[in-house]
Amino acid sequence: MVANQGTPDDGGPEPPHSRPPLAEMTAEEHAAELARLADAERESAALAKRIAADALGGRVHVGLVRWLVFAVAGAILALLLQHPDAAIMLAAAALFALTQSWDVRDRARAGELAGEPALEPGAVGLSLRMSVPIAVQVLATLAYIGLGSYAHSLAPTAGHVGAERWCWAAAAACMAMTIPALARPITQSLLPYATWSYTARLSASIALALLLLPVPMRLVIDEMIDLLSGQPLVDVGGLVSGLVGEVAFAAAAIGLWVARDARAARERLGLTAMRGGHVVVAVVGLGLVIALNSGMEALEHAHFPTLWAADQEMGRLIAGDLSLAASILLGVSAGVGEELLVRGALQPRAGLFWASVLFAAGHVQYTWFGMLTILLLGVLLGIVRARTNTTTAIVVHALYDIIAVISANAAPASP
Repeated sequence: MVANQGTPDDGGPEPPHSRPPLAEMTAEEHAAELARLADAERESAALAKRIAADALGGRVHVGLVRWLVFAVAGAILALLLQHPDAAIMLAAAALFALTQSWDVRDRARAGELAGEPALEPGAVGLSLRMSVPIAVQVLATLAYIGLGSYAHSLAPTAGHVGAERWCWAAAAACMAMTIPALARPITQSLLPYATWSYTARLSASIALALLLLPVPMRLVIDEMIDLLSGQPLVDVGGLVSGLVGEVAFAAAAIGLWVARDARAARERLGLTAMRGGHVVVAVVGLGLVIALNSGMEALEHAHFPTLWAADQEMGRLIAGDLSLAASILLGVSAGVGEELLVRGALQPRAGLFWASVLFAAGHVQYTWFGMLTILLLGVLLGIVRARTNTTTAIVVHALYDIIAVISANAAPASP
């Protein structure tokens, strides 16, 4: 026997045959039926939006928690192993994951999921949105104040005084990024292919601080190297932890686990398979990179011998005591980490020019001529990335660095 499913008299569902066909309805009944169907469609659409908003919010929350746990645990481990550079990278990765979570929610709220309360920031979210962007610039400002104070503590030479003054100006420039009216045009200048967002503003803040660093660092680099005398500039642990930090930084910056899944993140970073034509580009690119470096080194040796000697000495300080296996690790770590960050994550938003300039600015240990060489090498690697993919650029960069490190180990010391 079939269970009673209700009748119009007991409040159960109305049997389909109880409603007359549309053709037999009066105009009033027809209008009421259309209104009922419209209300049901709106309720269904609203329910679908709520489900989509809950799913999006949940996915973003899970991804953000993953990044926070990974970054905090990794940073603590890096500090215990005395690799603060990796800890800084992981902290930056956590910040990018946070800003990506805000941007994902805001894009959804401005689009198909407008007005959904599940995507509205709460009190904690609003306070973080107000404090985190400012805190990043404040930290950069404090770093320049510290560097300026260090320059002030040195003998009052023209170089040290110049470094000190530059640091005060750089601190003011970093603080300017706390003002939205100034931060927006600076961000649009440094990241011309990125839309205005929390992630873009954070990227531009870090880029600005990095762009201002070479001048004061070059003016006090000798004294800072003296502070590190007796300590290896590169070791296997530092290479591994640095690579982990750079990969995490790049992945968080493009929204892995928050805005993109693993497959979409690989595509955004350009980590696609090399095809036959890519191999040809890699071979040609490697030859051009080696030729460019050799030509620039010969030019520096002939016309700027003091700078050449300083760059050669820095190369030996970095790689002179490394074994063959460690030299290969150095090439691979630099090729993978730097290419993911610069050519994979940054170049599609900053463009070839600014990505190459920032790539050079990250090598402040070299003289201005050495940094110019790195800038030109960055342009070549950027062209390889634009013509093929980041995978090919990684291969070219890693092979070039391995060859350069082995050559530096084999070269006799300068008198």
